Amino acid sequence: MRRILVTGINGFVGRHAAPAFVRAFPDARLMGIGRTAPAAPVPGIPAPPMAYRDTDLADGAAVRDVIGAFRPTDVLHLAAASSVQQSEGARAGTWRANVGDLVTLAEAVADLAPGARFFFASTGEVYGRAFLDGCPVNEATPPQPAGTYARTKRVGEEVLTDILHGGGHRVVLMRPFNHSGPGQDERFVVPSFAAQIARIEAGVAPPVIAVGDLDARRDFLDVRDVVCAYVALVEKAEGLPGLSVFNIASGEARRIGDILEALRRLSRRPFDVRVAPERMRPSQIPVASGSAAALTAAIGWTPAVPWEDTLLSVLEDARRRVGADPTRPVTPP
Repeated sequence: MRRILVTGINGFVGRHAAPAFVRAFPDARLMGIGRTAPAAPVPGIPAPPMAYRDTDLADGAAVRDVIGAFRPTDVLHLAAASSVQQSEGARAGTWRANVGDLVTLAEAVADLAPGARFFFASTGEVYGRAFLDGCPVNEATPPQPAGTYARTKRVGEEVLTDILHGGGHRVVLMRPFNHSGPGQDERFVVPSFAAQIARIEAGVAPPVIAVGDLDARRDFLDVRDVVCAYVALVEKAEGLPGLSVFNIASGEARRIGDILEALRRLSRRPFDVRVAPERMRPSQIPVASGSAAALTAAIGWTPAVPWEDTLLSVLEDARRRVGADPTRPVTPP
């Protein structure tokens, strides 16, 4: 029987991935692990019948206990310190979470789950300064990570190449670009805009949106499309090389200011825009986008969710949470 372990199940992507994997693998055993009690499901997505175990990946003995008892055939590693901006203010913690915990997990899988396939959610951020060439990057583009988050993810790829692929495990390195959807918190640009709009609509905040750099252009996807790619890669892993690298991207660089304007058209109240210095993320990369041609060729994946649907889903999610308690900031459950 296939046994699929998903780390970071309580995170933004994990809460979308859980029901998708339950639907895709009805005959498999599935287990999610996280550091807290199971999170509330994303509104509109029922909680999946998935086993759960409270596990801190920093606890080596606990990790080995989980891997030894469950003996996964497939591991989807989503757990991470995932905020680019916050990682710069918590560099040591980001290295511990994104590299130290990964080494602990990889060692346990190498020792206790022979033959297990490992799917690593890296990031398109690993390309870094390679984006300065101005073209969508592909998997042949040498990574030039800029910043703590990107560097930790790139090192994580090397960790898995050495510990697991070098030991005979099949490893799939997945590089998703920016993705959004219901349940994402305000550290990220789309839910930040949406939450501010929802509070303005509810009358609990002045009609002003605080923004950072609106001229930057980034490659965005719906989280549902990213999860579909993860599911398809796990389904078709046997047909992939022992070590695979795939971008998960739309190929389109969207201007942040245009995203705000699209949300303005969906807003029920007008608002002004104010540039807030604290929101200006340090970056020397004006445009970043990726090519997913290799992924399409390998498994047939292409983005399917219209971007307008993504924006509306994020805004409706923010409205629900503000409506439940208009005086409380919109934060993840």
